[in-house]
Amino acid sequence: MLSLLNVCLAGAQNDSIVYGLQRVDVVAERNTDGMRATVPVQRIAQEQMLSLGIQTIADALKYLAGTNVRDYGGAGGMKTVSVRGIGARHTAVVYDGIALSDCQTGEIDLSRFSMGQLSGLSLEIGDGDNIFQPARNLAAASALVLESDASSFISHPSSLIFHPSSLIRLNLGSFGLVSPSASLSQPLGKRFALSAFGEYFHADNDYPFTLQNVSLTTRERRTNSRMNAGRGELNLHWLLAKNVKLSAKTYFYHNHRHLPGIVRYYTNENHERLTEQNAFGQLRLRASLSDRWALQVNAKYDWSHSNYENRTPGSGIGDARYWQREVYASAAVLFAPTRWLSLDYSADFQQNSLNSTLSIYDSHPRRTLFLQALAAKAQWPRLTLVARTLFSLAKEPDRATHTSFDPSLSLSYRVFPRENLYFRAMAKRIYRLPTFTELYFYHIGVAQLRPEHATQLNAGLTWRNANLALTADFYYNRVTDKIVAVPFNMFVWRIVNLNRATILGADFTVNAAYPLGRHRLEFRGNYSLQRAMNGTVKAAPDYHNQLPYTPLHAFSAALAWENPWANLSLTTSGQSKRWTTVDHAPGTRIDGFTTTDFSLWRHFFDDRLTLRVTVQNIFNRQYDIVAHYPMPGRSWRLQTSLEI
Repeated sequence: MLSLLNVCLAGAQNDSIVYGLQRVDVVAERNTDGMRATVPVQRIAQEQMLSLGIQTIADALKYLAGTNVRDYGGAGGMKTVSVRGIGARHTAVVYDGIALSDCQTGEIDLSRFSMGQLSGLSLEIGDGDNIFQPARNLAAASALVLESDASSFISHPSSLIFHPSSLIRLNLGSFGLVSPSASLSQPLGKRFALSAFGEYFHADNDYPFTLQNVSLTTRERRTNSRMNAGRGELNLHWLLAKNVKLSAKTYFYHNHRHLPGIVRYYTNENHERLTEQNAFGQLRLRASLSDRWALQVNAKYDWSHSNYENRTPGSGIGDARYWQREVYASAAVLFAPTRWLSLDYSADFQQNSLNSTLSIYDSHPRRTLFLQALAAKAQWPRLTLVARTLFSLAKEPDRATHTSFDPSLSLSYRVFPRENLYFRAMAKRIYRLPTFTELYFYHIGVAQLRPEHATQLNAGLTWRNANLALTADFYYNRVTDKIVAVPFNMFVWRIVNLNRATILGADFTVNAAYPLGRHRLEFRGNYSLQRAMNGTVKAAPDYHNQLPYTPLHAFSAALAWENPWANLSLTTSGQSKRWTTVDHAPGTRIDGFTTTDFSLWRHFFDDRLTLRVTVQNIFNRQYDIVAHYPMPGRSWRLQTSLEI
């Protein structure tokens, strides 16, 4: 993949603009390396996506320890991510510096974003080391940060280097997968740059699967899974002055999909449809006012529409339409009084409204949220300290006003002066308001739900040398008034409220790269242990049972070999058994699984043309991630990328 916008500090062409970094930027953002970070940070850059054969965000999440992807099967199907067992609604998705929001469901469908427009992604558990960011980015237990090819433009307001480029890509695959895309980057004079991305996606998703009914085994084929989706993005960048940058983004997404139903015995028919549209526009201004002061201002308007149709006889679930709007504004001021200390104040305003045709308590809920954050970062050669506090005020008509004061503290310490061995520790408290779906919607809503409160503790070690990096983190999470969502189908969920949940766990990662002349070997591996326990009533039979859809064990391992002939990668990943309910009743267990993928690729014509062939689930394993939603067996993908 090719960056739409390349920002670097060397190799500039004649039409490039280069400025030195102000001190305030260095103090605020230096030491963002995940090995030295005060909280667990895992990142996959664009080059690693290419070498490992990563083609979707869900594929990328396999390589991040502590993640649990909920996947309903099929290319482009709905995908959400939970981190360390707390729940998908506690995971913020930050796209180019601004967190995405969905007050209707509280979780972001990751299939709405394409790997073709990303230069990298990272997972931050707790509050990251960058204190110069909007307060809303901190209002979650973890953040999945998506970086588009245009994101680096706004990173440092004192530098601008870009080169014209364009890229055309075509993906073909099993079960009717066709997905062409194109990207463009173009400088417009010395102070302007334009980048654009467009993609169309079609998949029939009519893959075969095995159905087991006691002693009878039959071979079936998935039905009602077709989808057609399109997305487009336009970015305009303007260097207003030497240290002032303005970036504007517009985004549009449209998806019409057939929703596959639950497979039970001989029932595989379903007649649900979902049409989704989402559009937003955002502005980001970032300025270094002096070597001590910096300013960041963000504004965004977001609109989305969902039209759910159900023609399944006897389902009891009616049609519904939803219209959601959001107005968002944020401002942050950074002050660096010394070279080792930086201070930040951020204030956010967010207003969400939702109209729907299917609700029980309120068909027009509205919510206004005020967020304020104070942060301090102190950094010495061997020690980094980051302290934050987040104040939240939420107001809704005819409901009590919610306020919360949530601090966090993290540190990183280099154990030996000449050894890259770091100890890190983190403590954070955060809360989550119930979503509009959880509060108001018919068949789902519970108007008396209380906000969830989560406490996170983490301690770990990181070590690396020239070719090898190792991390080990041990954590404790405690969630009170936890809201557990169990899917009835892909659009309707059942809500179960638990008074308390406790998660004990450990994450281990290993990354290695060895150059061998014209060859290069790269290995990535991770293992996660999550003991997510229900702690409602000690005398209850489900006390300390594993929480729904949380595996006790999860792992992945990938080996990539780059060579002069044809590069290849081999990946294996798996999870242990899970349950669909808290009480672990008979028939609610989902068996564990392991899958293996293989990818072969090569560059041609001075790296301007790339061809890739991928075979997923080589051994054709039958498995479910969500109960009664079988995942595809063996499948193939062919990708062609051409730089013009």
